[in-house]
Amino acid sequence: MFEKIIGFMADIFNSLHTFIVNIGVQDKGLSYVLAILVFTLIIRVLILPFNIKAAKSTQRMQEVQPEVKKLQEKYKGNSEMLNAEMMKLYKERNVSVTGGCLPSLLPLPILMALYYVFYRIDGMNGVSFLWIKDLGGKDTVYILPILAAVSTYLPSYLMSKSTPADSSPMNMGTMSLVMAGMMGFMSLNFKSILVLYWIIGNVIQTVQTYYLNYRPVKKKLELANSQIVNGEVADNSFVMDVESPKNLASTKKKKKK
Repeated sequence: MFEKIIGFMADIFNSLHTFIVNIGVQDKGLSYVLAILVFTLIIRVLILPFNIKAAKSTQRMQEVQPEVKKLQEKYKGNSEMLNAEMMKLYKERNVSVTGGCLPSLLPLPILMALYYVFYRIDGMNGVSFLWIKDLGGKDTVYILPILAAVSTYLPSYLMSKSTPADSSPMNMGTMSLVMAGMMGFMSLNFKSILVLYWIIGNVIQTVQTYYLNYRPVKKKLELANSQIVNGEVADNSFVMDVESPKNLASTKKKKKK
């Protein structure tokens, strides 16, 4: 089964490369880079519905945080009852506990499959592009591994910024750094074309995370701050962020004016 998947993905990539060459792109390096760009876009479009679903799941999780806090206080010391009530709450509010994890995990098996796909394609061996001397080999100047690490961290950073203050952002930040470091280290031994796929995918993921997760939360937080300034009741799920000492001091100054 795995062999068939690898063969299928290799056929798609080869077909894209042939198409790009046939439309007039004769530079070998550029044709392979364009092929991996289109290939990555196709994969990301296919994954997009999962990203949208995950974003909605994350937003629902944030909305129920005040109720989760109440349950934690009510059933403090009774973990069995707490878990049962939380599962009941999640079911009633249509919150998926694992819904936000799938999109972040999907690219990894695809990356592993492509690892074997590109070892079957010999045409790119020795082909250069910009500073990359061999798309079928390692990046000897280590620019791609650095870009792989940075591009892995960026969407995780945006995701941590769109998470409520009581959801252990420090742990998420640590995990993001570990993941970024791991991908950078692994990229040292990957073919350059494979690392390019990962970087392009991460850039797309960063844009998606900004518009699906970070931007909506930022707007909601701005609205909550505005409601507090105007003496209205803000969304409780953002109270931890809004009522930080810095924000409160700013709010008091505005009220005095």
